[in-house]
Amino acid sequence: MKESIRSNQISKDFLMKNHVDEIVNSFAAVSELYSVVVDINGHILIEPTGPSTYLGEFHEIMLNPRYKKVYVDTVNCIVDSKQAMYSEIDDGNPDSRFAAAPIFVKGTFYAAWILYAHNKTQNKKLFKAFDHMSLTARALSEVITRLYENSIITVEEEDIKTEYEFEHSSKEIMSKALDAIYSGDRESIFRLYDRVGELLDVDYMVYYAIDTDRPGFMKLVDYWAKGGKSKEAEAAFSWDSDHYDIDIQNQIKRDCLIVDKTNMTNRLRVEVFRGNVKAIMVFPVIIKDEYQGRMIFIENTKERVWSDKEKTFGREITSMIARATAIQKRLYRGNKNIKLFTELFDLLPEYIFVRRRIDGSIVYMNPALKNKLGADMVGQNSYRLVPDMRGGLEKLSATQAIPVRMDKEVFTRYIDMLGGNYKVAEYNMRWKDLEKVEILILMPEV
Repeated sequence: MKESIRSNQISKDFLMKNHVDEIVNSFAAVSELYSVVVDINGHILIEPTGPSTYLGEFHEIMLNPRYKKVYVDTVNCIVDSKQAMYSEIDDGNPDSRFAAAPIFVKGTFYAAWILYAHNKTQNKKLFKAFDHMSLTARALSEVITRLYENSIITVEEEDIKTEYEFEHSSKEIMSKALDAIYSGDRESIFRLYDRVGELLDVDYMVYYAIDTDRPGFMKLVDYWAKGGKSKEAEAAFSWDSDHYDIDIQNQIKRDCLIVDKTNMTNRLRVEVFRGNVKAIMVFPVIIKDEYQGRMIFIENTKERVWSDKEKTFGREITSMIARATAIQKRLYRGNKNIKLFTELFDLLPEYIFVRRRIDGSIVYMNPALKNKLGADMVGQNSYRLVPDMRGGLEKLSATQAIPVRMDKEVFTRYIDMLGGNYKVAEYNMRWKDLEKVEILILMPEV
């Protein structure tokens, strides 16, 4: 099967840009004949031209529907024979004649070049020019084919360049998203929305979570809008219920929902998207193998077809947001627990402090220890109070250090700053924002 011609590639603009219209019109001017080039459907590619005397009548012939059958028959004739043809035309003038030569691109009929003679004098010129017209049409077929092939190469190069830029940008965004996840900074993910929205060229991105308190409802977590956030947009995205029907909800939970120019129906546009969505991608937010919400990418401005790379990127960034959300939940629960710890420690008579494992700096000290020391050491190095007992020369003997379990050690030592022997219970755990710390509880030895 021969390769079809892309209509958006060879157009009036394409011919004018490559000066094909000047070649055709120059031939007609030298021959003093009327000329036009039309595509297979009769649409004009190179405007009618010729002597001013009967140019208006020639325009009328080309635009008059009554000549449509004549054109169809002419196209069929020259396509089958692949040769130019010379014939009479029933336009009310017994002296008029026309010639039509086919123009092929990559062996596929592309257009018909028509020369028209209105009177006997022009008719003689047309007869003499006919053979030259046929040769010129063949030459034009070769020229346009090469121009077309070069344009295809250029378009393919542009497509490759665009794909490379998309891949490069998407990888950069994903890398920054990973950094945000590792740091536990979910807000950094949301700050990437501008980059994601620009890369996908969408109007909105909306993140919904299921409402555990109200079955069947979705709650708005956050959204991004190309024109910036507004009360109107927020109101539009704050649903009273999940307005997708059960089948669509289940499809999203199983995989995703992707709708664009290729599969948008009137029912989807009106009933589901309320008439103002041109294309949409919806991916499930899965946390710990459970459906927790959805991420929606919305195109309201123009009809479009989502590319495979856009679909893949949409799914990947949704997965990143899910991971960030899971970490944020852990941080929230952890920080909530830490608050309970500190409230309890504040009430205990034992001396308690918390230090970072990475450098020994104190992040918390309870009131009992502050009063005993007569100072608050938060932010200071704790090794002056209790050295690092995790190894090296400071490690006590087996009789002094009694390991209880992996995250706890109990030992006895003299503490200079407190002026006596103390039993020390040391716990390894996570503190605020999941930071690794040691909790030390100091009890005077009786």
